[in-house]
Amino acid sequence: MAERLAVLSDFDGTITMTDVAEDLLARFAPKEWEEIERLHRARGIGTREAMARQFALVHARREELVEYAKRTARMDPAVPAFLRFCGGRGIPFEIVSEGLDFYLHALIKSWNLDVPVRTNRAVFEDGRVRIEYPFADPTCTLCGTCKLNRVFELRASSYRVVYIGDGDSDLCAAVEADHVFAKRRLAELCDSEEIAYTPFEEFSEIEREMGTWR
Repeated sequence: MAERLAVLSDFDGTITMTDVAEDLLARFAPKEWEEIERLHRARGIGTREAMARQFALVHARREELVEYAKRTARMDPAVPAFLRFCGGRGIPFEIVSEGLDFYLHALIKSWNLDVPVRTNRAVFEDGRVRIEYPFADPTCTLCGTCKLNRVFELRASSYRVVYIGDGDSDLCAAVEADHVFAKRRLAELCDSEEIAYTPFEEFSEIEREMGTWR
């Protein structure tokens, strides 16, 4: 597979072992966030609206949320080796996340990961969390961070795009990516939409598969 490759990866539940945003909601939000999540899973509302409504329920200081995330979140232990694998082959790697900047940046810093990130921005004001969308597609309100746009941008630069993800917000990117690695919810969605993908549980499996490409 002699071609210019670029890798895009989701963060929550993909680089991390669990969904950090959901862990924070389970700890700091009332139970109403779960009903919003059920509506989202049923495709009644998009990820952007779901996140906005869920985090509007949170009443906690940024420092509390960051401390909890750093104490409880776990990274897939194979991620650093996979980043070295990509770096050694000149393959760009980026995180495209529908999560929130305050915990994502704190976690990747604590794990000594040096990678470009596109994610939503949390604004803490008057005891509440408001979300801004620096990487949104102005023509679509389904997601905050448009992962599909980044796929298109890389394709326009003559890259073939490898996409890695685990959830609903990864589906649009998976439709257009050249190769998809999927687990959990994304794997179910790919099955239902007849999108070709390679299942995985750990980044070491992705590294082994990509290591066979020529």
